[in-house]
Parts: sequence; structure tokens; C-alpha cells
Amino acid sequence: MSKVIGAIVGSVLLAGATLLSGGTLTAALIAGGLSLLGSAITALAQPGAGPRQAAETTLQLGESPRQALFGEAATAGSLLDAFNYGGDNGTDWEVLLIALADHECDSLRGFYVGDEYHVFGGNGAVSGFNSQLVVHFLPGTEAQAWPSFVTTYGPGWTADDNCAGVACIAVAYKADQPEQENPVWTSGRPNFLWVLRGMKCYQARKDSTVPGGSGSHRWNDPSTWEWTHNAIECRYQFQRGIYALNRIDDPDQLLLGRGLSAVEAPPERSIAPAVVCAEAVDLKAGGTEPRYSFNGLIGADEDFQTAEDYFAAATGGVILQTEGTVEVEPGQAKSVAAEIVDTDLLSLAPVKYEEFRGEADPEWVNTVFPGYVAPDQKYKMHTAPTRRVYADVIADRGPRNATPKIKHVTSNTQAQRIGEILRRMGRLTATATIPLGPRFAHLEEGDWIGWTSARHFGGGRKVWRIESIERDARWRSTLTLREISAAVFSWDADTDELTDTSEANQQTVPGVVNAPGEAAWSVTGGLSGGQPALLITGAIDNAYADTIRFEYRESGATTWIAAGEHGSALPDKVIYGLDAATAYDVSIRYIILTPTDRRIIGPATTGTPA
Repeated sequence: MSKVIGAIVGSVLLAGATLLSGGTLTAALIAGGLSLLGSAITALAQPGAGPRQAAETTLQLGESPRQALFGEAATAGSLLDAFNYGGDNGTDWEVLLIALADHECDSLRGFYVGDEYHVFGGNGAVSGFNSQLVVHFLPGTEAQAWPSFVTTYGPGWTADDNCAGVACIAVAYKADQPEQENPVWTSGRPNFLWVLRGMKCYQARKDSTVPGGSGSHRWNDPSTWEWTHNAIECRYQFQRGIYALNRIDDPDQLLLGRGLSAVEAPPERSIAPAVVCAEAVDLKAGGTEPRYSFNGLIGADEDFQTAEDYFAAATGGVILQTEGTVEVEPGQAKSVAAEIVDTDLLSLAPVKYEEFRGEADPEWVNTVFPGYVAPDQKYKMHTAPTRRVYADVIADRGPRNATPKIKHVTSNTQAQRIGEILRRMGRLTATATIPLGPRFAHLEEGDWIGWTSARHFGGGRKVWRIESIERDARWRSTLTLREISAAVFSWDADTDELTDTSEANQQTVPGVVNAPGEAAWSVTGGLSGGQPALLITGAIDNAYADTIRFEYRESGATTWIAAGEHGSALPDKVIYGLDAATAYDVSIRYIILTPTDRRIIGPATTGTPA
């Protein structure tokens, strides 16, 4: 049995620290609640951060599912082994062997020690740690080799046990001496988070043998593959499969992904959407970034539908069934594939048109809080600036929120663009189901069509996306549609990009928030039930208002007295508890997010009880 590290919770790491007698590292870490060897952001307890994200940034113990790391992302990895060596008691150095991904990775970019980030400068001692920290990165090649301190001191580890095909880390840290003047590990044993450029992927647009492609990439030659964070290229690799040591010609070596052939997943179909993802988008601060990047892990324990959802979410797109295959279409404006009018609809077949969505429909949205994994927050789930237009909230008579957590997006601005797509889609509420004849049999899911209708929208034209299609034996189609617009996907960095959360909320309240109209309300003084009272009559004259606030004061006074808030259906308002034969002013305000200006009516004089 190897000499294992005891988890001495809360202690400073010192040479000769006592081990847990007869224990193992795994048991010790479990007993210590993973507080020392996991990431400093254990549990990711902030709202909206799911357990999956927490697991990826916390060192995993025991059996773990296979993991594929796409793009550039952070992981704490899975513990392979741990042991001590050095010093009089063989405990001065503690070593962790960690698996990061089950494939070759492009490079190790850097790592966190606690909350401090360090750029990876190469295998060996890490500067700034008094020669007490050593890091070796094994990228996952077949011929990779552990450093000598593993094969020399690691019980059972030989040169043949190199974890071929698995990207790994060997990290060794030396305990402080009891009397060391400037100790390195003042907070106890260090914890680590590793930032990598992950999988090298086949890219069809760089393959000259594929229609539309140009370059040296070949699916059957993994040595030609390159690192990418293009969302569609990452997805295509997942569709074709991740194989042990890239042995793509042996189906038994499939580790993750669907393992489809080129017939089942034609490479040429990935080129156009990959170009969309690679499109350069301007940034307000200067420079550009790709439109849709994909950065993060997918586990073998996640089903294919979940994986497809990840790719669709990261691209602001949709999952489509086209020509017998399943595709992810990134969010983009499209040309209409057909124009129809009411006479194109089949006679006697039902037509359904709904201009608005129901209260429970999650696609009716006016406020979006897009979540993403923020590198500058140590890869925690973080919320990008709120996407909202106050006029929409007013029109909907309250907020209708969406809180997407896009765990494979690491760019604040990309998260904003996806959030804005969702918000703008939420303003297009019309849906329809229409029957069409064989002349439109060429239409597919995801196509856009224009429909001009005198019957349903007064001769106007709406653009629709086909959500689903049903066809009968006579090639008659029933199309399920949702309203769409090219404006949903437009983006101007100067006007659309927000720089922080507060800026997103500093919109000018729309000009429709006016004081009640001069003639909308009136007040009469007198008696009610024999008591001095004021009778207020009228009706709301602002369609956005759903609450009325009443106040009163003696004429000439400066202080208003609250008389209650009421809904828009209030027919009359009576104010009691007043002095007899006294003149009063009345203030009426509407509540539309905030109160409107006052409409002051009166004075009106109360009556005198008999």
C-alpha cells in the first residue's frame, strides 16, 4: 500500500505531519469533506449553478465517467493516486496524480493554486513557490511518460503505466519545515484547478476532399486534426465519436459521442453552420470574438439529447431534423424558403392561429438573466448583464423572466448575445398550425416562410419558422409555425453590448408613463352614511396601468395622506374619516413599475352631519 496523505483539516502543511493510521487518501478526503484537495470553489453554491458544474471544478474521487473537454475550460479532474515521499519519514513531498480528460488535449494553459492563477510555463518547478511545487502535464498521447518522481516513488507505477490516451497532471508539493521563516502553504494543503485547451477536432471546412472544404484535415488521419472552440466543429467531433487514442477504425474503442459514420453525419453539412459560428463579432472595447464558441466538458454519463441541448444553447440555436439527420442550427437570420397566402391553405383542413401565448408559456419573455461560466470568476457560473426593455415589462404588466445557465459559454458578450436572442424571440408571440398541399413538400424543419393573410392579420405579412412538419401519404403537409424575424439575430456592439449589470437597468422609462388625464377623474364632497366623505369617480385612461394610488390633503396643506391603492377595476372610491365642512384636494397616480406624476383634483368640501 502506498504512503497516503492524511487530510488534516484546517492544518498548515508541515514536514512530518501525522498520517491517518491505516487510512487511504480517498477515505481521508471524504472524512475531511474534500475541503483541502478540491477546488476552492467547492459546491458552487451560488443560485443557478448546478451540481454538474460543481463536480467539474471539484476534484473527483473514485470511479468517474469518461470526460471530453472541448475548447478551453477548467477542470479539477479525477484523482488517480496519491502518495508521499522524501525526508526522514518519507512524508516531505505529497504527490497527486490526476486525470483531466479521456483524450489528447492541445495544451495546459495555466492553473489555480487556491485562488491565484499561474500561467503554465512548462514541466518542472513552478516559480514563486520556493521550489516546493512541481507540475508535470501529460497531454494524452500514446508515448507520454510520467516524471521520475512518479515511477521512482509511486508504489506500483512503472514506465509502462503511462495512462496513454488520457490527459493527466502529476503535481508534487513539499511541506513547509516547522521553523520555516516564510512558509509557502499558510492555508493548509493546496487545492488546484486546471485550465486547458482541450480536444483536437476534425474540421470539415478544412478538408479538401469534402464539398465546400479546403485544407489538409482528414477524418481518417487524426494527426491532421487541430484544436478548435468552434461550437459546430466540436459538435461534429462528438457526433462522429471520441475514440481511445483516436483509433477511429475500431468501434470497440469508442469512449464518448455517438460514433456515427460519414453517411449518417455528412461532414459537408457542418461547414455552413461552422462558418456562422466562426463569424467575427465586434466588441465595444475593440477587437472581435467568434460568434459562437463552445468551451466545457461533456461526460459519458450524459445522454445524447443533453449533449445536443448543450450545443444548441451555446449557439442560441435550435435542434432540427433535416433529410433524415439531426442537426443543430446556430442562431442566425435566414431567407424565406416560400411565400404563401390564404388561398394556399387547403380547404376544409383546420387552421389554427394564436397571436398571444398563454401565461404559463416559458417562451413569452421580457427579461433575461443569461448565466455563463466566467473565467475571471474562477470558472464559476456568473450572470451577464440583464437583457430587458422596460416598455416590454409594462406591456406585459410585469416581468416574465428567463434564467438560462449556459455552461459551455465562457464569454460575457457571447452570453449577452444569446440572452438577447431569447429576449427578442420572447416578444414574437404568434404561433400557427396550417395545412399546405404537395406544392410545398420541399419545406423542412427550420425553414422560414412568409405568410400574407387578410383573414388572420388584416392583410399583413408575418415571417415564420417551421417548428415541425407532418405529411400524409398524399404529400399534404401540416406545418407548426412560430413567429420569427431577422431582427432577432442582429447585433450592434455600440448599442447592444452592455458593460456591467447596472448599465442593463439604466434604461429610460418609456414616455407612456403619463399622469392620469385631466378629465379622467372627478371628486365630489358631501356625506356618505351620514359621515363627511369624498367620492372619487372615473376610470384608468392608460392601458399600461393596473394599479391606482389615492392620496388627499386639506387644501393649502403640503403633506399628502395615503388613502390606499386599488386595481384597475375599481368603479368608485370613497374616503372617510374627514373633518366636516372642510375643503380637500385629492391626488391620483398610476403605478407602472414606478408611480406616475400626480393628477390633483378638487378642492371638494365635505358635508356637515345633520
